[in-house]
Amino acid sequence: MNITTKYWAVIFAAGVTLSMSSAALSHDADEGSHAKEKHGVYSGTVHGVISDSMCKFDHSAMIKGGHGTDAKSCTEKCVREGKKLVLADKKNKVVYTFVNSKEVKSYAGKQVALTGHIDPDTKVIHIHSVKAE
Repeated sequence: MNITTKYWAVIFAAGVTLSMSSAALSHDADEGSHAKEKHGVYSGTVHGVISDSMCKFDHSAMIKGGHGTDAKSCTEKCVREGKKLVLADKKNKVVYTFVNSKEVKSYAGKQVALTGHIDPDTKVIHIHSVKAE
């Protein structure tokens, strides 16, 4: 086998491998199981509560300190003070931030289902739609 033939054989093998990997990734992304995905951004739905980056899963200490009367008012006050809106997924113990947080501002303190592009490595969601649950 000459050098040109070896070169094209390697290129072909690499192309087939990448093609198969790409097909497997796109199939996995369609499944929407965010807890199992660890290999890149995928489209799916995540469930949780719209909270703030300070309180995340629990507002009780801040509410006791007079920082609102419930999760909604506490989240809104924290955001006014510079904290970020987040999705607190208590079931999977994950907190996500957003590319476009204005989409969820009116859902502060509420349980929601967010659909969009999800990056499980950086825990960032680009929101496509929001539904209150």
